[in-house]
Amino acid sequence: MKARIRAVAQVAGLAIGLGLASVALAALTGGLTGSFLGPDESAHYVNTLFIADWLRAGMPAPMAFARDFYVHYPKLSIGHWPPGWYALLAPAAAIGWPGVAAAAVASAFVAGLPAILPAWALARAGRWRVGLAAAIAMLLLPLVVESARAFLLDQPVSLVAGLAVVAWLRAAERPGWGRFALFGALAAFAPLVKGNGALVALIPPIEIALSRRWPLLRDPRLWATGALTALVVAPWYYVSFRISAGGFNYAPGPAYAWLALRSNAAALLGQLGIAGVLLALMGAAGGWRDPRAGAVVRLALAAIAATLAFQSLVPVALDARYVLPAVPWCVALAGLGVVRAWRHGGAAMRVAAIALPVAALAPPVVALARLEPKRDMAAPAIVAAMRADSSIWMVDGRAGGEGAIIAHVAHRDGGMRATWVARASQTLAGSDFMGRGYHVIARTPDAARAILDRIGVSGVVIVRDRMQDPYPHSAILLRAVRQGGYIVTHHRFARGAGEVIVARRDGAALPHPDVLEDAIASDNLRAMTRPAQGDRPSKPAQAPPHRPSR
Repeated sequence: MKARIRAVAQVAGLAIGLGLASVALAALTGGLTGSFLGPDESAHYVNTLFIADWLRAGMPAPMAFARDFYVHYPKLSIGHWPPGWYALLAPAAAIGWPGVAAAAVASAFVAGLPAILPAWALARAGRWRVGLAAAIAMLLLPLVVESARAFLLDQPVSLVAGLAVVAWLRAAERPGWGRFALFGALAAFAPLVKGNGALVALIPPIEIALSRRWPLLRDPRLWATGALTALVVAPWYYVSFRISAGGFNYAPGPAYAWLALRSNAAALLGQLGIAGVLLALMGAAGGWRDPRAGAVVRLALAAIAATLAFQSLVPVALDARYVLPAVPWCVALAGLGVVRAWRHGGAAMRVAAIALPVAALAPPVVALARLEPKRDMAAPAIVAAMRADSSIWMVDGRAGGEGAIIAHVAHRDGGMRATWVARASQTLAGSDFMGRGYHVIARTPDAARAILDRIGVSGVVIVRDRMQDPYPHSAILLRAVRQGGYIVTHHRFARGAGEVIVARRDGAALPHPDVLEDAIASDNLRAMTRPAQGDRPSKPAQAPPHRPSR
């Protein structure tokens, strides 16, 4: 018992150390800022605040609450992404109500936790010192560093999927209801963190085939676990699939599968380099029949194959970060390759055991030294100047710029929902969630001013990232506020190229939030929160229901 407690304490200590090292790397490279300028970062943050606010409100009717929340902070996007990770963070967020900077630090910490997986794999193979070195090396890889500098779901899904892989091996080696239940819980949670967490479902069949664990197929506990996992996950995807599938950028089929396989294999090659791939191949080949390492090798290969197969089957997009769940297992195989070269070769192989890791890590270290700091628009200072007393502000920018302002407004309001934010991309123009089908609605400054007056905005914020107009309608909006009636000021980004233009109405404005309520432009929100008969948002209408032109 004492030995088990000591082992758990050691694992927890290593995990904390890796998380803190990840935070340090993100901070040293200028990756922690007070503004979420990534296209998806603010949406994940606002989704977390939404569930936290819902908990603080006493868990009222969720659909009406979501509709009202979206009208105030139109970055709510649960439905496009599942709620699992947000729900896990929400209780702590409800208590502490963390700001963007604190959320960025927490995300950087989580990004370092998957590095515990190669440490576990190599310790399982009897090489814990190599495992420690492999965990540290993994933190230096470009994808891992970038994940530590962004508030996304790829880091937690990599962690949860990795833990599910470990839980599967424990259940496969010593089957029992408790072990299968743990695997089932993690397998259910992974796709509720992010859709590609469903790759965990491919781990058992691949690992069973590689390890020839055919008797497991006759174990009723395996099938019961699969059925219960499906019962947990299926209802969410039955409701939300019509939304999440709208974000797919490709059509399924052999052509996409081959394209995705080549793209994702290239992404892994970009992380490991040729030297790292050679080490991984040596580790896989040399450890396949090893009594201690064999199970780890087959498990790692199953995790890598499951990641590549899932991304080839589901045509969401081609992005290097989607292979993050495979990275820890590639690093584990490379670590086994180092062990193999050092212990089972002559002098030349020992030289290779030193030279190949150095060659594999040199490019990431150089890239780390050259990594540019993230741009920072100083969103807290911009939002601090915006009135918060039942006012409506229009925000214009690309997804990141709009979102950075909306995220800080949501945090500043502290659950009071004192401010409404109107997205110019939804009122002066239109498109779907992915920005497809963009078209301008307000084609002249006068038309834009008419919409501003109809909504009753107190001011306008235009985010010009890299000193570029976000959209064609942005220049029209700027000309509209410069015609008079607004005090226009320019604010340079605190870091990086860009500016924020703030136009405050010169005089009082009567807000008409009912216009926003009646003209919600999000197809996702309409699909997920269509109110029942007589179900109205909690904020009462304050003006006649005039609607902007669509």
